[in-house]
Amino acid sequence: MRLFLAVALLATPALAQTAPPASPRERLIAADANKDGKWSKEEWLAAGRREMGFAMIDADKDGFVTQPELMEGMKRMQAMGMTPPPQ
Repeated sequence: MRLFLAVALLATPALAQTAPPASPRERLIAADANKDGKWSKEEWLAAGRREMGFAMIDADKDGFVTQPELMEGMKRMQAMGMTPPPQ
């Protein structure tokens, strides 16, 4: 019983130090797997973004979302009264 208590007490600080969940912006940056500065649909979805958002933001329909497309898409969403996803 004492051994169990000792192990439980020693493990508690390690469990308390788990990293907080990444922000949507951090997930999006991390999802750029090949670090080419743009997101494919697969990378976009891996960041937890919705497919519908990808279709809307990919303005030139080249199959990638660039940072300028993302910024412009967010402006369009706000102009339409929509709440863009958090960055």
